[in-house]
Amino acid sequence: MAAHVLAFVRACKDAGLPAHPAAVVDACRSLELVGVDDPSAVYWALRPHIITSPEHIPLFDRLFHRFWEEGLGAEQPEPPCCPPSEAPLYRAVPGGTVADGETPPGLPEAKGGASYREILLRKDLRHVTPEEEPHLREIFLALLHKLASRPGRRHRPSFRGRQLEFRRIFRQNVRYGGEIIQLVHRQPKRTRRNLALLGDVSGSMDAYNRFFLLLAHGLARRDPGVRVFGFSTRLFELTEPLRDRDASRAVVRIMEMTRGWSGGTRIGECLAAFNRLMAARGRRRDLVVVVFSDGWDRGDPERLRREMARLRANAWRIFWLNPLKGDPDYRPLCRGMATALPFLDGFYPAHTAETLVEFARRLERVR
Repeated sequence: MAAHVLAFVRACKDAGLPAHPAAVVDACRSLELVGVDDPSAVYWALRPHIITSPEHIPLFDRLFHRFWEEGLGAEQPEPPCCPPSEAPLYRAVPGGTVADGETPPGLPEAKGGASYREILLRKDLRHVTPEEEPHLREIFLALLHKLASRPGRRHRPSFRGRQLEFRRIFRQNVRYGGEIIQLVHRQPKRTRRNLALLGDVSGSMDAYNRFFLLLAHGLARRDPGVRVFGFSTRLFELTEPLRDRDASRAVVRIMEMTRGWSGGTRIGECLAAFNRLMAARGRRRDLVVVVFSDGWDRGDPERLRREMARLRANAWRIFWLNPLKGDPDYRPLCRGMATALPFLDGFYPAHTAETLVEFARRLERVR
């Protein structure tokens, strides 16, 4: 059982849950108390040690069902007392089980021991199949708390925090005569980020737009303070339709209400409309703007320069995600990208899920 718990915790870690190595020990101790006869008891014995936020519950439920109810997927070797002939012939993968040594259908062969998640993270978004998209959605959902919030200056008690709360420690250990028996940790409180997403929906970005909408849908659903815009030859706000619970229905509503989808690009004119909208709301010093575009522009470069300077004066941080930057030979020589580059706080690739995960980590560290 300890080997299976270890494999399950590793599967949760690979899926993006904040599973800590100490969770294996704690989970085994809990299972010693409650037993393993009742599946619901096993569920409640494992869940508190692996997840730390309510938003992780749906992903944990799916992993628990696949691992414990559809068949044990431990890739670890069986305990020494188990004969080799009784080793499991199947291992768990997202969406079901496959025979050991086989590759899930529709996925590239694993090289160098790479896991399913590692392969999907490094795969170019243009080549992601419809069968792989639900698994990519789970990875994106794990990014939302990093994108939509930031660590604040105030702290709160936490079971797994990195800092000790000394006042609370001394207060709670008075009952033990001053002996330090219980430790209390703390971590920064999360505060909402004033975030605006601007996605290029022109024809040159068609291969990546569905993943921009996938990420924007999760953010708009999670945090009412996030605003999402699309731009090509004009700017249009997508926040309201993206708040729909059904992502497919949200995309249909966007297609019905927008014109200029998959058309040309006039970034300067669209930024002028965005700056007017932000000015009407009043200046906020903590505005973070994330632009998702390849930088191809048919508009006036001088107007783009003026509007970028205006945005630079009103925004706290401006980040640009460019799918083309993933090419080692890429140089920002096109007119729009070269004009906007001096005004940016960060210029990052966005051609794989791994690059988006890395950007979310960078943004989380920005105070």
